[in-house]
Amino acid sequence: MSKHSCLITLSITLILYLAGCAHIPVPTRSVHSGESGPPGRCADFFASLDARIRESGALDPGVFRVKGYPYLRLNRFLASFGAEAADSEAAFTAWVDRMQDLDQKARTYETANLSGSDRAASESAKGGTGLKSRIAACGDLLKAIDFEGKNRRKDLAGNISAPDDYIRLRRILGVSPITGWFVLRGVLNWQEKVRERFSLKPPADWKTIRYLPDLTIDPSTFQQRPIRADPDALGIPSYSPADLKVLFRMHAPVWEIQAQGDHDRIGRPVWTKQETLGVDTGAPTTYTRLSFTRFGKDILTQLNYIIWFPARPRTGPLDLYGGLLDGVNLRVTLDKDGQPLLYESMHNCGCYYKAYPTPGLQVRREIDYEEPPLILKAPDLDPARQRLVLAMESGTHFVQHIYPVSRIAKPPATGYSLADYSRLRSLPASTGERRSMFAQNSIAPGSERLERFLLWPTGVLSPGAMRQWGRHAVAFKGRRHFDDPFYMDRMFTRK
Repeated sequence: MSKHSCLITLSITLILYLAGCAHIPVPTRSVHSGESGPPGRCADFFASLDARIRESGALDPGVFRVKGYPYLRLNRFLASFGAEAADSEAAFTAWVDRMQDLDQKARTYETANLSGSDRAASESAKGGTGLKSRIAACGDLLKAIDFEGKNRRKDLAGNISAPDDYIRLRRILGVSPITGWFVLRGVLNWQEKVRERFSLKPPADWKTIRYLPDLTIDPSTFQQRPIRADPDALGIPSYSPADLKVLFRMHAPVWEIQAQGDHDRIGRPVWTKQETLGVDTGAPTTYTRLSFTRFGKDILTQLNYIIWFPARPRTGPLDLYGGLLDGVNLRVTLDKDGQPLLYESMHNCGCYYKAYPTPGLQVRREIDYEEPPLILKAPDLDPARQRLVLAMESGTHFVQHIYPVSRIAKPPATGYSLADYSRLRSLPASTGERRSMFAQNSIAPGSERLERFLLWPTGVLSPGAMRQWGRHAVAFKGRRHFDDPFYMDRMFTRK
């Protein structure tokens, strides 16, 4: 290879690497930085804290920064309220408060993941007040100043957006209009095979392991119990902790896996003594996460149930899809009456998305996504009397069967516990400190797959790798995100 060719190759490699770095959240500075008085001190406090967090590699990538407002973060759902939030003071206040809450929660995990010396320095900086209370107080102070006038509120509402999880430069360099066609053919072929094998009946010839929710509440208590959620000024339901606990328990699924090895057992992600990620299969756990979506004029509640396997075992040295860690996310979207309206499954890489609409939904004849989603069918299920079973094949953990099972029946099974998904944002490390399961680019370290070298022209960062909730691109052709707030309107209508 000539010297000129080497330089070109190196330049392209560097460009691709830098493009991938665009997915790391970059802290933002307040316009009050450098000012005297309380606003300036608070702005400098956030800048100093963010610098320590960034230097220690502890930035939380699950939510996005709001430029110019270091005390706010957003997700795609909250970003969808920009124009509406400016219409009323109550809606704007509720909107900004939710973004501030996202920031405070993210900082809770970021500061927990700081080294001992950095955490101590941040705690003692400028006054020695508790870090959590200082974050809240400075956020409140800057918020009061930044949004004193109606025009300032409109400026924020009119200019806010959430970035997507596609790297445009990679698509340009990879000539995606051409390479994307071949990728799409592969996706459509896979979808056709899934349709042929998918069933609403239990698997007939599998040796399986079943995981049931380890609940102490009598299932009969779920019947006739109304779950009331008072909407805020944006129309977003607000649940009490007790009611939210009941909701997650009521709809918790049964996991059924064709068991052929430890790689088919679910467990709790941990940092090992070797400072690598592993899964403790002695502690079967399902992680729960609340989300919301928009469907017509309604804001609907979504219950996410996420499991982790130690691996998708590789079938050989050139296996594109195998590697450490694997996982599945079941999402249950509830209608206004609290009944399931839509079930969905996705692997924790954002791959293998499947939708299972209930009879309350009609699939649109034309869905304007470049890569059509795989839409199957949900079984007839009464949540008060039955649970949903997801049956997955060994190794790949593809969902091949979904069917109902009686709540009263007690088949041989292993119990699993429910845990908040946010626990994964700060796990104990072998060093005695704490560390997120996910790197600053949202990827779970060590879960990278060989397919990333083949599918980089799609613009997805490290295709096949496990990643943090809120950072899932679920299509290789076009753009589609798991947490897109308007996806249901593009795929379904009400019957």
